[in-house]
Amino acid sequence: MADERGTDALSMRKLAGELGYEVMSLYNHVANKDEVLSLMVDAVAAEIPAPAPDADPLSAVRTLVVDTRAALVRHPWAAGLWLRQMPGPARIRHMEHLLASLAATDMAPPVAHLAFHAVNNHVIGYTLQEQAMAYVVPGGDADALARSFLEGISPDEFPHTVTHVRQHLDGDTAGSFETVLDLILDGLARLGR
Repeated sequence: MADERGTDALSMRKLAGELGYEVMSLYNHVANKDEVLSLMVDAVAAEIPAPAPDADPLSAVRTLVVDTRAALVRHPWAAGLWLRQMPGPARIRHMEHLLASLAATDMAPPVAHLAFHAVNNHVIGYTLQEQAMAYVVPGGDADALARSFLEGISPDEFPHTVTHVRQHLDGDTAGSFETVLDLILDGLARLGR
């Protein structure tokens, strides 16, 4: 339901109807909509596979982050709730896998701490930005929107912005999530040494 219509369209009454029950029946299992949302986020986290036990630690981190983004893309509502809802067992396991993989690198503990936040901020921020663009141009032409934006600003006054937007128009930005992730991991590995 949330994947199709978002969490704003989700109510206890609609959920009960979708499941074929009376709304009061749901309250035998959950306290309120907030608890349902927490359980939903935890279900998304449960989709993210644990890293292979013999994986190189930084490769394990990279795989976890890429798999996390894939899960958030499959469930467009989840990125906005990922940090807002209290972690359940699956999210705690996910955090533990990421923290354990970072601890297994040669990064000093303070750098591993920063790494955890850097990769989490990247996956959440990138996914939210991507979703916001889809909202601005739902099923539309993002390139046409970018060209329209360029027509409204002066290249003399904003040369760097114009260059940046043209780079989006000229290149394949679909791979930028993983490229930036690699830059983050490479920089953290160097900092850790």
